[in-house]
Amino acid sequence: MLRIVVGGLKKDVIERSAKAAGGDKVQVTVTSDFDASKKIKAGEADYYLGACNSGGGAALSVAIGILGYANCSTVSKNGKKPNPAEIEKLVSQGKIAFGMAVEGIEEAVPVIINSLLKKHELV
Repeated sequence: MLRIVVGGLKKDVIERSAKAAGGDKVQVTVTSDFDASKKIKAGEADYYLGACNSGGGAALSVAIGILGYANCSTVSKNGKKPNPAEIEKLVSQGKIAFGMAVEGIEEAVPVIINSLLKKHELV
């Protein structure tokens, strides 16, 4: 089971999208971006999903500070659709924190979850 922590804006939409995509293969915990990042750092969670208005700022700023820039990536910016091939590439590179614009949540989250499930052979 993948342990997903959710922070940032529209947490309820991220949570709903992650649960719909992952079913019983994901455990989703909604919290603050600070607590979410600390949970990953402590080994209490596996992945972070966060959103903000731009997709590149507050969605990941705390995660970058706690988990390191190399572990984080923006998958959807304001005005741009998420790219499934790019998301799969980021997952395969070992990224553990994903930021997105609020307008891209419902498209990006299922792709992220499905890519993570494939990576961990939980499909």
